[in-house]
Amino acid sequence: MGLITKIYSKNFLQRYDKDEAIPYYCPGDFPGLICEQKSFENSAGVTVQYFTYCYPGFDAEKLILFCPGMGPGHTAYLTEIELLCRSGFRVLTLDYTGCGASGGEKMDSVNAPTRDVVELLELLRPGEEIIPVGHSLGGYTALNIANLNPSVTRAVIISGFVSIADEMMGFVKLRLPANVVKRFEKKLYPRYGALDNRKYLASTGDKLLWFHSTDDPMVNYKYNAGQVLKLNNPNVRVVTVEGKKHNPQYTAEALGTMNAWIGEYYRRIGEKQLETPEARKEYFSDKPIGRMTEQDPAVWGEIIRFIKA
Repeated sequence: MGLITKIYSKNFLQRYDKDEAIPYYCPGDFPGLICEQKSFENSAGVTVQYFTYCYPGFDAEKLILFCPGMGPGHTAYLTEIELLCRSGFRVLTLDYTGCGASGGEKMDSVNAPTRDVVELLELLRPGEEIIPVGHSLGGYTALNIANLNPSVTRAVIISGFVSIADEMMGFVKLRLPANVVKRFEKKLYPRYGALDNRKYLASTGDKLLWFHSTDDPMVNYKYNAGQVLKLNNPNVRVVTVEGKKHNPQYTAEALGTMNAWIGEYYRRIGEKQLETPEARKEYFSDKPIGRMTEQDPAVWGEIIRFIKA
């Protein structure tokens, strides 16, 4: 393994668990929300946990496949998931290998979530229309699923990337090391690493809705949504926003609050002011999670209309 792939693996391909001090919603925080948890063993021998959420009376003809971003699992997105359920849909989601409640020593590839989702759909074989909705790495995963699965004809991508090379260009700004990472990922999972999403985006008749903020520091707009716009496919609608960084689905107030509180949290940890679990939990004791996760009604209005169309 070369230096570039070593640095990449160390920074991206790791185990992702929740920081127990940071508040997250749980299903019980939403009265009437039904949650069912199950598991399956994937082709890598890892036990993957998956979940279905709904309220009574959901639309039985559509199934939202929610693909989380890189991090401690789907519970970081329960606000988004509950909003989709409240809008009348049943939501299927999962914790990827190496994340949250699922097993695995680490996330072994950026394409491992695609593998997990593909194998979950092969296991369940849902009869409803499947509509992937994903954020960040989950946006990339949702894009892969739309590319791979002929029965998927609509998808929503929020701050997603086109390929791992395009994602890495946002960090290194050089095509050579970005392509080294792409070749590395292709070796890890040839089936998924070889996907040509750019060709798919240029010619697909599927309907895709893509949200991206121009100041996104995690998934660079220029190399991802900006490139998608240049393909001029009328079936792929890119909604460009400004000032929302990596979370265009949040309100500006929620995003500012989250960045301020989490930034201060890690600053204090770095200065050894919060050295015990009790001190870390105390820091968040007066910081309501709802202030950090309020969703932008304009963005979600467009998403819900797109799903219902």
